[in-house]
Amino acid sequence: MHTQTCAKYYAANNNFMRNPRQPRLTARFLIPLLFGMQTVVPCYAIEKPYPGPYFENAQLLMILIPHTPEQMAAFYEARGFPKNAIELITETCFITVHIENKGRQVTWLDTANWRLISNNRALAILGTDYWNRKWEEIDLPQANRSTFYWTQLPAVVDLQPDEPVGGNIVLPGTVRDFHLEANFMTGRDQRGEKIQVNFERVACPRQADSQ
Repeated sequence: MHTQTCAKYYAANNNFMRNPRQPRLTARFLIPLLFGMQTVVPCYAIEKPYPGPYFENAQLLMILIPHTPEQMAAFYEARGFPKNAIELITETCFITVHIENKGRQVTWLDTANWRLISNNRALAILGTDYWNRKWEEIDLPQANRSTFYWTQLPAVVDLQPDEPVGGNIVLPGTVRDFHLEANFMTGRDQRGEKIQVNFERVACPRQADSQ
């Protein structure tokens, strides 16, 4: 277990840390979500066979794991989310992202250096500001908000050699598939070799697709 990565993950998630009295989920609790569904958490590595599209070389491993709305509903319902929150969640597309630094220098996860495209148009991740507005609209309890934010991919992390990190990114539910170009800077000063990872036509599953 990479405790340093866990600590950085908590620190990166300001929304979770604003209320430290809220109960924390553990990494071990999050791993076995649903039958046939895997979620990656920051403290654990993943072994082959990988559960989704992936890129791997001597420096980096990156895996994308798309989930259906039904899977996400089952996960958050099991954690006490109210119906109106589940409805908002299932209107979107959840992709679990797992990243491991396999190299010998610091690798920087910074989603500001990612480009997502769908139907030849730029695509934005539905991040903290979006979900804060949605949760305020339905007055979602703080405990649920903490749980939700804990499961999201942190926007910025400096990954030390052999460190993994993971979590969900969320896209608009109208997206059927997308292209992702993920750029990673390396070195403590981010002046090392840039690593570029490309995923083509990654699907956003809908309920109908699994029938």
